[in-house]
This record gives sequence, structure tokens and C-alpha cells, in this order.
Amino acid sequence: MKHLEKLQKIFQNCVLHTSGATSTDWISATGRVAPEIQLSVYAHAYRARLREVLANDFTAVLMAIGDDHFYQLVDSYIEAYPSHYFSLREFGRDLPDFILNLVNTNPDSQSKDWPDIHWPDMYWLYELGFFEWSLGQTFDAADSTLFTEQQIATIDPETWPDLKFALHPSVQCIDLEWNTPELWLALTDDEPKRITAEHEGNCAWLIWREQFVTRFRSMKTEEKLAFDELREGNNFNDVCEALSTVMDEDDVPMQAASYLKIWITQGLINSVIE
Repeated sequence: MKHLEKLQKIFQNCVLHTSGATSTDWISATGRVAPEIQLSVYAHAYRARLREVLANDFTAVLMAIGDDHFYQLVDSYIEAYPSHYFSLREFGRDLPDFILNLVNTNPDSQSKDWPDIHWPDMYWLYELGFFEWSLGQTFDAADSTLFTEQQIATIDPETWPDLKFALHPSVQCIDLEWNTPELWLALTDDEPKRITAEHEGNCAWLIWREQFVTRFRSMKTEEKLAFDELREGNNFNDVCEALSTVMDEDDVPMQAASYLKIWITQGLINSVIE
């Protein structure tokens, strides 16, 4: 290994793992600051920047558990998941799963590393982090032209059964079991409000971007069923067949057309494939 490459690896290890430095003999001691302090500046700056990024990406999680617990959480995450991304935007991708792992692997009433948190009761925190990350991904999604009601009015009615619909890149559909969107709204308000996490049962939530604003809303079972068909690349006839399993067949065409109009109006449809 070349000398420069060896120094780079030692330096990287010291920055990524603060306990990894066994000697500072490789650092010049001719300056006014001790080698240990020189090295600590870089190690601190690395973590401080990542902490800042995660606090920005997971504001609601920070507000929910407080500064001390949040920064203990992200310090553990930084140690377990050193950044491998060119963009810091992707660094927090695994934080929700990191929280879920803590929930699933700490069955005792208290963990010695987390004496003030009962992780088995914190599944809602995983959901909150997952929801918050999904909002960020939607906001950052690529832009694209939208399909309009005027355009669909020009399509030959006979081709409708075979029509397929492409979604805007920002569109996501996620399942949540807790009052997570309500929690997020309360915790990220200009004046954060006290709120309790409540288990509400499984519910589908639609997330999309309208110009520069991220939107979200819940979906009832029938709409979720129809939307899943569209999202999987199936045609309008498949959407109608899916709806016919949960409603009167006479009501299906009108209901399917109504859902489609809503999706187009809200900016969810990118294009139509005939």
C-alpha cells in the first residue's frame, strides 16, 4: 500500500470511528495545536454535519423524543451506518429501519443503553420516521408534465378499457397504523402541540407533490384497491374488475371514472398509455 493511501485510510478510520485512533504519530506535531485536537476537529465536524442533516430530515422525530434522546439515536445510527452517499440527502434513508430494529430487539422493559425509553412501545416512532422520510422523497422527486382532464376528453371511448396510466414520479402510497400524519402536523407546527400517539388500525395514505408543496391524504379501501391496480400498470378494465369485488357492478364504471378524475385533478397522473 502506498504511503498516501495508508494515511488516507488511517485518517478515514479515525474520523468514522472515534475509538479507532490508537496513535497520532502520523500527524505533524509542529503546529500550535496538539495532534489529538487537530484530529478531533475533523471527527467532530463529520458528525456535527450528519447530525444537522438528520435533525433537518426528521424534525418530528426530534420533537417527539427530545434533543438528548434524538442525538443519542443519531449518534448510534452514524456509527452503524457511515455515510456512503455522494449526496447527504440520502444519508437518513435507513434511520426508520434503525428505529424499527431497536423496537424489535429490545423486548425487556428497559435497555441498559436506553434507560429512559421502552422501545417495544415505540413502533409509532418508526412510523413517524418512515412518514417523514417519505415526505422528503416526494418533495425531491423528479418533475414531470401532468395529464389533464382536457386531454382525457379527447380519447376515443372505445379505447378506455385498455388504457393504462403512469403516475407522477412524486406519488407514493404507504400504509400506516398510527395517527402518524396527525402527529407530524402537531410536532412540526410553528407552535408545536402536545399530542399522544394512538393506534388506529391499518390505513392507506397517498403522498404527492403539487408544484412545491407536499400533499397527503388518506384513502378508503375501495379507492386503495383501484389505485393499486393503476400503480401496478394494469388497465382501466382491471381497475373496474377490482372494484366489482367490493361494490355493485352497476356502480363500478361511475366510481372508477370518479376516482380517475380525482387523481387527474390532484396531479397524480403523469400520462396515459393507449
